[in-house]
Amino acid sequence: MRVFKTEELIEKGKNIHIFSSQTQSTELHTHDFIELIYVCAGNATQIVDGQAFTVGHGDVIFMNLGSIHAFEGKDSFRYINICFSPETVGDAIITAENAFSLLSLTAFNEMRNESEGGKISFFGAERKEIEDILAAMLKEYREKAVGWHTVMENYLNILITRMIRKSNLSVEKNEIGDVWYELAEFIDSNLQSELTLSALASKCFYNPSYFSRAFKEKFGSSPVEYITRKRLDEAMRLLYESDEPIDEIGRRAGFAERSNFYYAFSKYIGGTPSEYRKSKK
Repeated sequence: MRVFKTEELIEKGKNIHIFSSQTQSTELHTHDFIELIYVCAGNATQIVDGQAFTVGHGDVIFMNLGSIHAFEGKDSFRYINICFSPETVGDAIITAENAFSLLSLTAFNEMRNESEGGKISFFGAERKEIEDILAAMLKEYREKAVGWHTVMENYLNILITRMIRKSNLSVEKNEIGDVWYELAEFIDSNLQSELTLSALASKCFYNPSYFSRAFKEKFGSSPVEYITRKRLDEAMRLLYESDEPIDEIGRRAGFAERSNFYYAFSKYIGGTPSEYRKSKK
């Protein structure tokens, strides 16, 4: 499977790439950047992380970094593709009021099993507005006049704002709690994976600074502290229920380094893992 890298498509020192294409199909692939695809004409079957859905003129699809996807186009399928890094989207765009709309469309879409597959559909005047923005972005990218990259970033922020407004029309207020619950479930199920602030923020389509603030407001601690405590909870369970070597328990709980395990245990629990095991036995 092909893995596309940022340096293959996005100019060094920049963070946006845009192009128009009439390619009728692609093989399964993934990438370390975010894709935003607008369907200009025709229809296609999109396959995203094993789920298939149909897209047509006026649809915009999020492809989060790490997603495995492909498409099969028909009826003169034509689209515009924007590739960009999560850091491109500024704090002014993602706020407490709209953040959950993007979250529901990106990293945790597969857990929510939403039939739309991260798709937003535009019609009529709204579609014309989106196509005007994309045409202006293509023009800036081709001509590369002075300040073109700043203009591109601003257009992208406008485009994402339009999408947020559109998606908010169908997002119920009571879904907000469910999204954070799913995030907590994701962390619990992936304690042995990379769960750094940057990694989680990228999965959620947030820049790290906003993600950290929103997370702390919801859970009462920073992402790093929350994940550390979850890993320690798992380690304490294993210390109590099993006779496995302590270093193996630290690894299974998600601590890549022995020293980190012992430091965290001492800081949050007190004493050492072996002392804890003896006290519980």
